[in-house]
Amino acid sequence: MKRRDSVALIFGLLLSAVAVGSLWFSVTGVLDWDVLKLAIPIGLVVIGIAGLLVSRAGE
Repeated sequence: MKRRDSVALIFGLLLSAVAVGSLWFSVTGVLDWDVLKLAIPIGLVVIGIAGLLVSRAGE
């Protein structure tokens, strides 16, 4: 079975989120901080769970 790289997955997801935020800001010119206060912690938890699942699947 092929070993998955969980570090690459986590960095890829984090940098994709930064890219989406930058694109949104460049198009609309505004970032809604009330939404980000909720979305960032939820996103970090989801990315952490995905990293754990990928690292466990490699064993």
